[in-house]
Amino acid sequence: MQCATLSDYFTAFERIEQQQRQDQQLAELDALSLYYQHFDQLYPQPTQSSQVNDVRWQMQYQGYTDALSHLYRQEFTDGCEINVWEINGLKRDEVRNTAVLSWWLDMNASHGLGNALLKQVIKDHLPEVDIFHLEGEPYRVYPESLPLADIQDRIDIEILSNALLMFWEVKIDAPEGTEQLSRYHHLLQTKCRHLALDSSQALVYLTTDKQVKCHTMPFTYGLTWKELRKSFLTVLKHLPPSLQSRQLLGQYCQFIRNF
Repeated sequence: MQCATLSDYFTAFERIEQQQRQDQQLAELDALSLYYQHFDQLYPQPTQSSQVNDVRWQMQYQGYTDALSHLYRQEFTDGCEINVWEINGLKRDEVRNTAVLSWWLDMNASHGLGNALLKQVIKDHLPEVDIFHLEGEPYRVYPESLPLADIQDRIDIEILSNALLMFWEVKIDAPEGTEQLSRYHHLLQTKCRHLALDSSQALVYLTTDKQVKCHTMPFTYGLTWKELRKSFLTVLKHLPPSLQSRQLLGQYCQFIRNF
């Protein structure tokens, strides 16, 4: 009986490894072949009939997009894509946007919508303010107001009637000042006492941030631009399509959609 040398051992080991690799390759080829068989069953090659249907669908889709493109070009030519708020330099400037917002909230403004917009905002978001105070009761809107004639206490928008006092602080990108809401709330209370008003009152903090906390102070409400826009769109839905103010309001709602 001959003793196997170390060289014979490694030769045999290499032969076994080679056989294992060949077996593994064959198994992988069998699995790959089986995969393609299943794939062909699930996703058969398109027949001539299906190719005809694909061409027909492509032609229909092309016809639809051509018609849509024609309508858009016609609308564009007619000036329907104009947005006066986007081209007049408002951008995200808070002072300019405050002036425009105060115009929309003013019942006597030239838009001719009366108190509809302010009334809808109150109805949707200011539950403690009685909208009855807007019925038959004129009010005035003062942008960039000094409620107590103090230059240090400027309010973005003041709305005043015999039965209602509202302060609006308008924010887009600027952060809240130190104790700003507390100062405005104190100012609201002070003016109510000076005018001896036994009326509805509200401090509205209009901002882009839904997380602003205003519930800790009475008569103080956090309102987002998106919520304001939603109320304005509610009014818009009930306006006649031919009304010029409807077109302007629609453009405005489109303009503030990203605030």
